[in-house]
Amino acid sequence: MRPSPAAAPVPQPTTAKKRAPALPVDFDALTEALRAAGHGPGEEAGLMSRFCRPVAVRVLSDHAQAVSVALTALGVRPGGYCVVSALACAQTLAGIDAAGLKPWLVDVDPFSWMFDPSHLRERLPEAPGPLEAILPAGAHGRAPDLRAWAAFRDETGLPILVEAVEAFDVIQSAPVPVIVGLPSGQGVFVACEDATPINAMDAPLFDGEAGLDLWPQRRPRLATAAQRLRVLLLDAPIGFQPGWGMSWVSETCAFSLPDDTAAGVLTKLGEAGVEAIGASFRTRDMDADETPVADRLAGSVVVIRIDPDLGLEALDDIAAVLRTAVAG
Repeated sequence: MRPSPAAAPVPQPTTAKKRAPALPVDFDALTEALRAAGHGPGEEAGLMSRFCRPVAVRVLSDHAQAVSVALTALGVRPGGYCVVSALACAQTLAGIDAAGLKPWLVDVDPFSWMFDPSHLRERLPEAPGPLEAILPAGAHGRAPDLRAWAAFRDETGLPILVEAVEAFDVIQSAPVPVIVGLPSGQGVFVACEDATPINAMDAPLFDGEAGLDLWPQRRPRLATAAQRLRVLLLDAPIGFQPGWGMSWVSETCAFSLPDDTAAGVLTKLGEAGVEAIGASFRTRDMDADETPVADRLAGSVVVIRIDPDLGLEALDDIAAVLRTAVAG
């Protein structure tokens, strides 16, 4: 006789405890809290790792917007003046205007194409009105001395925002807020060792491709293209910005031409299908100091963008167009 099968115990229904409804997560607040603690999302974490000291980083979509919101975060008062290079680009000037400030254009050094604290120290008493900020700008990829500007900020008490949009290759410290372009060509980031102005910036988060993974491959190709272009223009009356392609690289290439030929060369480059811009975007209504060096550079410098993937034949075409344009 077989034994009866064992009866499995039947589970008794239990009354489930009711859970309290989950509160909605404020992801924007969480992002800001992580950023304040030094943990940036996505591209920001990668950008932070490039710096030699801990920094806070904010990535934005637009250059002019970055200038405006960074100046505002530094506490500038609308109606005052912002010191800026007489060679400042259109986006810089637009950002100063959007922050409610007026630009005061000052001259630059003939070698670096930038103004420095020693020059500015002598000129500040001549400002046309109350100064609210100083905006030193890098020259087409060459970076200003950020430590010197940090010392000048401590000396004068004026907010300083450094613009080095084309100097991604060399910016590795941020004792003052600095604006740097992303290697993808889309967007910029603002970095500073003091997180206070970064966290105070009111702008949408960047939504795009930073290009950080591609930069290690693009950099040597840019350096190679720079050296090839130098060789192709070796005997032409055309100079290159000191250091470009050697101590630093940038997709922006500034050519020095014979005096007062920039306007004509720009026209001929455009007719040949080569996109180029001049070195100055100032207008007659802007307040300015005496700017003889910047005026000379505005009449003798043109700027083109170099694609790192250009081959020798394409670079030779650019060189040929430049030779023809300079020859008249």
